[in-house]
Amino acid sequence: MKVLVTGAAGYIGAATVARLLAVGHEVSGLDSLRFGGTALLGSYLTGRFTLSNGDVRDRDAVAEAVAGADAVVHLAGIVGDPACAAEPALAEEINLDAAVTVHELARKAGVGRFVFASTCSVYGHCDAPATENAPLNPLSLYARTKVDAEASLLGMPAEEMATTVLRFATVYGLAPRMRFDLVVNTFVAQALTAGRIRVFTPHAWRPLIHVADVADAITAAVQAPAAAVAGEVFNAGSPDNWQLADIAKLVASICGPGVDIDATPVAGDPRDYRITTDKLAAATGWTASRTLAGGVGELAGALAAGVLDDHPALVNRRGRRG
Repeated sequence: MKVLVTGAAGYIGAATVARLLAVGHEVSGLDSLRFGGTALLGSYLTGRFTLSNGDVRDRDAVAEAVAGADAVVHLAGIVGDPACAAEPALAEEINLDAAVTVHELARKAGVGRFVFASTCSVYGHCDAPATENAPLNPLSLYARTKVDAEASLLGMPAEEMATTVLRFATVYGLAPRMRFDLVVNTFVAQALTAGRIRVFTPHAWRPLIHVADVADAITAAVQAPAAAVAGEVFNAGSPDNWQLADIAKLVASICGPGVDIDATPVAGDPRDYRITTDKLAAATGWTASRTLAGGVGELAGALAAGVLDDHPALVNRRGRRG
């Protein structure tokens, strides 16, 4: 299968490209390389990957990229609440307007499958684990753009192109292009560079998923029978949901000894949600295989070895601990 991945050089994108290639697909990418493209170097070595340096807001670039594709995985976006709040107009253009454009042009090009990356942040705050039918309660611009994009994409006739929405839990873990603005990765970095983890909403719940499991879930959705996933929304996460205080305790136990936890509540982030994950397993057979302890251990090992010392989020932070 020929698969186009938008946002191919990103945290999830590079891992997804590598996974699709590993199971035999021919993969192309579309990315503006705003944060560089070195995460894709290994994929080039397969001889089955090509990249178009382009913006998903550019209709000509998108039309050229989707031509000949059997499936499109749309990952490009301004990701996370702080990033969207910092550039709200750009977030609307890319997360909503460009998503609709990519979907439209893929449909016109005869693409058979379309997988859209959404977020479990659309649930916002809920008292019980959210199924895919739970009320949506977006509490940030990021979540609102995803809710609006979901509605636009799923409003198109399913028979023209099998569209699938994957709502991802909070992603973590080691990947070809790292991010340290995600809660688990942030806690590990704090533990190993400062010896102190700060938890602002200790009792809030979050569902989690390792970035490698995200790549596997996307691959499962691409390869599933169209009838099983067309027009459907799926939560994608690990079976376990975690309170932030417990995540911090686990990280400290792995990164210690001597890691302190500051769990003083601070107002600001009202999100507090859990999810169920049975629906995706039933439709595709996919379930998450990575554990939080294993993912923390991998990332801690890379950080401790100095592999990530040149990452912008970590420069000048080494040696502060103690």
